[in-house]
Amino acid sequence: MAPLEGGPPAVHLLGNHELYNFTRKDLQEGIKVPGISQQFRVSAPEGLDANSPSACSSFYSFSPHEGWRVCVLDPYDVSVLSRGGGRPAFELDASQLEPRALALCQANNPNDVTGEDFARGIPPGPDLRWVPFNGAIGERQLAWLQDTLELAGRRNERTILLSHVILLPEATPCASCITLLWNYSEVLEVIRAADPPPVAVLCGHAHQQVFAVDPVSGTHHVTFASPLEVEPGGDASAIIEVFADGMLAVRGRGAVPDAKLCQLRKE
Repeated sequence: MAPLEGGPPAVHLLGNHELYNFTRKDLQEGIKVPGISQQFRVSAPEGLDANSPSACSSFYSFSPHEGWRVCVLDPYDVSVLSRGGGRPAFELDASQLEPRALALCQANNPNDVTGEDFARGIPPGPDLRWVPFNGAIGERQLAWLQDTLELAGRRNERTILLSHVILLPEATPCASCITLLWNYSEVLEVIRAADPPPVAVLCGHAHQQVFAVDPVSGTHHVTFASPLEVEPGGDASAIIEVFADGMLAVRGRGAVPDAKLCQLRKE
């Protein structure tokens, strides 16, 4: 969704459907939206004072208000889709997919991950995450996230993470894990080691609403319902309000319920 003209910069997350329709290069540099002056881009938008490895990086952080920092993640850093430009088994064949990510996914999935029946026979649980519409956060991004959370802690900033792909098994619908990040455990280690850990991780991808709390870090993991799944004329959106004491309030509309997320402390 494009912002209102003259409003704050819009932050767009990198997801699988963006990579189905555009190349990564186009998404990072910006795509012109008819009638809107601000481009659609998954790198930090112009006008946002972002902490970013490069001008076209798809992961970055920014401070929307004193005492708060938002980290935008790229969960397709390591992915068969990392180049973008189409869907496996439809617009793209195996030769057009990222070979190392393809080998990693295939090594953990008994089915042909370049075909349409890639989840056949895999029971719900972490093994089901090894499907081609998920991905992983690479070593460079993981180190950047750790450094960013450490710096935020020294600055007394509370943090919120944004990721299209889900980072906690319990935050996937029915804990099926089919929309779970490949290397979720590595990312959870970084989150749990942060002092203080992030208040919340906000995700999408699964199209269904889920609220979960990581019992180790106390971080809230929220998976948002998708407008694609509501009846015509319905809604699935929310406004997130943050408070000085670390509480987040989800003001939901339609398929997204209201919720209050209080920052919990690690044991």
